[in-house]
Amino acid sequence: MELIKVNFDAQTVSARELHKALGIEKRFSAWFETKSQGFVGEEDFTSVLKGTEVQNNGGVQIRELQDYEMSVDMAKHICLMSRTEKGKQCRQYLIDLEKAWNTSEQVMARALKIADGQIERLKAKTAVLEGDVGSLEVAA
Repeated sequence: MELIKVNFDAQTVSARELHKALGIEKRFSAWFETKSQGFVGEEDFTSVLKGTEVQNNGGVQIRELQDYEMSVDMAKHICLMSRTEKGKQCRQYLIDLEKAWNTSEQVMARALKIADGQIERLKAKTAVLEGDVGSLEVAA
């Protein structure tokens, strides 16, 4: 069961999603301002704008909302600071995900994915270079 969506590539959690998962009634911006004190911007969290659908005069409109991508460690700290059962559940969920993320199989899978990406970039670069050489031969 997914309590909180985690960006596995970046190892981050949306502050808005954590706010929702914790069942916080306080307005998001005020909550984040309080909870982010002591954390370092651009290290523990990054400011982002996210589009969300809003009902508007019978139609749907996309509106940009302020959000923050926070490190999983920061999210675990905030869960602990909430001192609620929901906070405890969310923190344990993140700890369990992190344990699964660090198994030797998952580490190897990520390494293979990175290697595949490097191979694809090298193939593309080689194709470009071979195209340049081909055009030089035609010009000669």
